Amino acid sequence: MDSTQARRIGLYGTGRAATQLVGAIAASPHTLTTAIVFFDEQAGRDIGTLTGGPALGVTATTDLEGAIRSGEFDVLAYAGLKGEVLHRAIDLCVDAGVDLVHACFVHPRVTLDPELYTRWNTRAAETGARVVGTGMLPGFWLDVLPALLSSALPSPVSIVGESRSDITPWGRGVLADEMGLGTPATPGTPGPVGGVLHESAAMIADVLGLTGYETKVEGGFVVADAATEVIGIEISPGDRVGFDQAAVVIHDGRERVRIAWKGLPQGSFEGYQRSMFVTATGGDGSACTLKITPAPDPYPGTAARIVHAAGAFGSLPGGLHTPVQLGI
Repeated sequence: MDSTQARRIGLYGTGRAATQLVGAIAASPHTLTTAIVFFDEQAGRDIGTLTGGPALGVTATTDLEGAIRSGEFDVLAYAGLKGEVLHRAIDLCVDAGVDLVHACFVHPRVTLDPELYTRWNTRAAETGARVVGTGMLPGFWLDVLPALLSSALPSPVSIVGESRSDITPWGRGVLADEMGLGTPATPGTPGPVGGVLHESAAMIADVLGLTGYETKVEGGFVVADAATEVIGIEISPGDRVGFDQAAVVIHDGRERVRIAWKGLPQGSFEGYQRSMFVTATGGDGSACTLKITPAPDPYPGTAARIVHAAGAFGSLPGGLHTPVQLGI
């Protein structure tokens, strides 16, 4: 199976990622057959109008289990939040033999509790279900792409990558509720993207064939030194205004992977611009560098990766996979 082969897709969610997915699925060879929502007041409504577009003839349901067991779709595109609902969706899909793609994490062995990982991976191998997380922005750019670049250079390869994001387009809800912008920074509080970067760095380390390595996460929230305002969020000196973190892999005393992500409201910091680069350096000193201007809105890219993954499982066996295992 390749990314052009048509599949029947079930969609979970109605937020910004789901809205982009509706359009992305319509522009793909795939067919949206089922829509699953969380809130009772959304049940019985058309998923097209729920996501701000024309009616599509697909009526939303809150019955997650019934939808997954219905046989009406081959792959579930999960556009909800990480946590309990995602875990329930994975549990139901691996039991029913239904593929699942989400954007909540990229390295299941690193992220999940070992017992849970083993149980789901074993059951998925029995039923043939494939589960993959594509990750959120910068996603592909700081894990799949560096892994691909590493194959073009002689070993031992080292990877350095950094993304600088303008977080303003992420929306008030994400910035205020999920990242806590405008609230006082608490010493020792973990930054918001360290876990994501750790997964990506570990995935690259796997591709490089490293074992027995050390990983560490550096940095955390960026604290405002002056009063400012970001899309209606009042920020005082000492409040959270963004983040600056990196994940590092050290092998045999050498730094082999460094993946960094900085996110600030671009208009509030003079000279700060969106940017991204990845450099792979080979054992002979040869190097390959890519410099990219990332898209201002991450959601279309998230939707594109999910839709690609829906058709790119290829001949992968049932199990929990990382996105580097998908067909290009």
